[in-house]
Amino acid sequence: MSRLQAFALHLLISGLIFIALFAVLWLWFFPGALFAAAGGWQGVKIIALVDMVLGPCLTLIVFNPRKPRGELCRDLGIVGLVQLLALLGGLYAVQSVRPLLVVQVYDTLYVHNQESLQRLDMTAEQRQTLLGVLPRFYYVEVPREQGAFLQDHVKGLLSGALPAQDDVTRYQAWPDEASVRQALLYAATEQAGCLRLDIESAYASGSVCVDAQSLRLSDFVAEAPEH
Repeated sequence: MSRLQAFALHLLISGLIFIALFAVLWLWFFPGALFAAAGGWQGVKIIALVDMVLGPCLTLIVFNPRKPRGELCRDLGIVGLVQLLALLGGLYAVQSVRPLLVVQVYDTLYVHNQESLQRLDMTAEQRQTLLGVLPRFYYVEVPREQGAFLQDHVKGLLSGALPAQDDVTRYQAWPDEASVRQALLYAATEQAGCLRLDIESAYASGSVCVDAQSLRLSDFVAEAPEH
């Protein structure tokens, strides 16, 4: 096997691993519009850099068909170990940024990941109750009339209270009944059959369509940058 053949084989294997990890990120860690709105692309870039670039390039550097078989196996084993450790580090980085909580406050969805949750000072009991393997959806009960909501919001800020989206004691799980979930979207803007809410995360701001039946977010539209 030549150096380029070894590189191509390693790249093929890395590509298959990348496809599997991409599917996990797309379907479970960042489902639906959360992929674009909450750091999914950043996670893919980390995985791609480690899996598709680092390992195959190291193989291209160290592979030499003239080396004794034992030495070649040792070098490739080290390359594999380095790639595995780097990949685990990349997955840990993705784990820290993936969305864990999606909290609705009036007309906005706020996305919390591991990093943003650290500033909320949650107790161990609250973390066990509120968090799961997949993103969980909650809402905060606020006044339904816009003027009353804004007045309540400003009053809370002036008094030094936590913003509603950061006050975990006010979180209520989205109900199982689709009709009740539909009623919670009272502040959504309807556009061509889409109930659209604003969304904010550490990575992007914009709006998404909310499906009350499946509780799935779709069609993320990024907020236009200010000039």
